[in-house]
Amino acid sequence: MFVSDGLTRPVHTASGERRWISALSWEDFSWRGLPQVCLVLQIVLFGTSLVLYRATDIDVRWSTDLGFLAFIGMLVALWIAIIAFAGRRVLLRRFAEALAATILFLSLIQITAPMQYGALALGRPFVDAWLDRADHWLGIDVAHLTAWTAQYPRLVSTLNMSYDSLAPQLLLPLIVLPLSGDRRALWEYLWHLHVSLFGAIICLALWPTVYVFTYRHFDPLVSPAMVEHCMNQLWNFHAGRSHTLTSQDMQGLISFPSFHTAAAVAVTWALRRQRRWIWIPIALLNVGLVSATVLLGLHYATDLIGTAVLLAASLVVYQRWFAAPVAASGLP
Repeated sequence: MFVSDGLTRPVHTASGERRWISALSWEDFSWRGLPQVCLVLQIVLFGTSLVLYRATDIDVRWSTDLGFLAFIGMLVALWIAIIAFAGRRVLLRRFAEALAATILFLSLIQITAPMQYGALALGRPFVDAWLDRADHWLGIDVAHLTAWTAQYPRLVSTLNMSYDSLAPQLLLPLIVLPLSGDRRALWEYLWHLHVSLFGAIICLALWPTVYVFTYRHFDPLVSPAMVEHCMNQLWNFHAGRSHTLTSQDMQGLISFPSFHTAAAVAVTWALRRQRRWIWIPIALLNVGLVSATVLLGLHYATDLIGTAVLLAASLVVYQRWFAAPVAASGLP
């Protein structure tokens, strides 16, 4: 049974002596404070998404993703079982913590992936003219940068590899941080992912874009099939011509701010206290990823500025309201 810190429970030794030991609390499994805030954010997101789908007449076919939902349910059951039998075993408690973080991560993706389409289906005016003017004010022309990049095929391949590395990177802190015992960084990482996706979806609902390559009429240096599929979805959902959504349809549609950039920075920041042979390759890879967003012609430079503002706000909120309680809880 879990109780608050400071309470104890009696046990009887082999000799019959009665001794008092501290009972396990939720803090022993890092399930207080920030993890609970992340769970509440997900509940709010999910409730908002249901209202959004009703308002935009979008039918999300959850039955097409039963395998993924069943996998999350299996992880929840395993987490409960480990908590029940972990006791004082440090490795099992770390495993339980890693499972909790993984479950929150997977459920966040499950909620926000279809929510992008509901945000887009609100049909707000595209803001590309503003973003393009902001780029010109900064002296940056993404079309010219993309044309320059196209002259170097090896650079194009390297940037594409970096850009496509995000999905496995997102899972890396969920494995490395619990194993290394950096529990503070693990939950800070989950917090920044939640804020990044929450903020990005709000921005998509308010300020959708047709992407810099469409607005400026040039071809980005990525798979044409991916671009065609993305643009068909964007136009059809924004115009209200599409209303049915399956798991096979879902992909990233957010342009402003760049979630790729936000997630890459969050991964790099989370691993900053790890050994150099882990952190340095990830940092270099993500320098390439962030560069790829512009050099491959996928994002306005202004998108990256918006991402920086979003991450800065996330860090300020974390430092102001969560850093001290997490430190006081004794997490290493």
